[in-house]
Amino acid sequence: MISYNLNAQVLISWSDDYIKIKGPKGTILKKKSNFSLAIKNLKLYLWSVENSKKEAAYLSWIHQMIVGVTKGYSKKLRLVGVGYRALPDKEKIIFKLGYSHEVNFPIPEDVSMIPSKAKGTLLLIKGIELGRVNQIASEIRGLREPDVYKGKGVQYYNETLKLKKGKREGK
Repeated sequence: MISYNLNAQVLISWSDDYIKIKGPKGTILKKKSNFSLAIKNLKLYLWSVENSKKEAAYLSWIHQMIVGVTKGYSKKLRLVGVGYRALPDKEKIIFKLGYSHEVNFPIPEDVSMIPSKAKGTLLLIKGIELGRVNQIASEIRGLREPDVYKGKGVQYYNETLKLKKGKREGK
C-alpha cells in the first residue's frame, strides 16, 4: 500500500472502471486498471492486487493527473528561420514555415495554444494532461523538424541542436 497527500482543491471519485479527478483547471476522467483506492483525512491510499511494483506506477499516473488539474502543464516551441511565424486564427494556428504554402493546424479543445505577440516565433501549449500537451508539441514540431546543418525549423524551447559541418568546411 502506498499513500499520497492530497490538498483541498482536488476532488477524487472512482468506480470499478473509471477514476475522475477534478480541480481548479478542469476534470480528467480515465479508465482505471486493477488497483484499489481509499481516501482518509486528505490522504489517498492505493494498493494493487496483482503486483506491488505496479503500485508506484499507478501512483505516478494519479500524481500526473492531480498536478494537471491543479497547476497544468505547458510546453514552449521556438520557430527558428527567416519568416517562420505562428499566427492565431479563430480555431486554428497558421504556420509559415518556409514552404510555398501556409500550414493550418486546428487547435484541439483540450489544449490552448498561445503564439507570442511580438514576432510569432514562440508558441506556448497549455493543457491539463501531460501526454496530450507533449503529443501536440510533437505534432507541431513534425511540421518542420530542425535542419541538422542550419538549425532552422520548429524546436522545443530548451532544445540544443548539434549542427553538422557542411561539405565545404572540411573534415
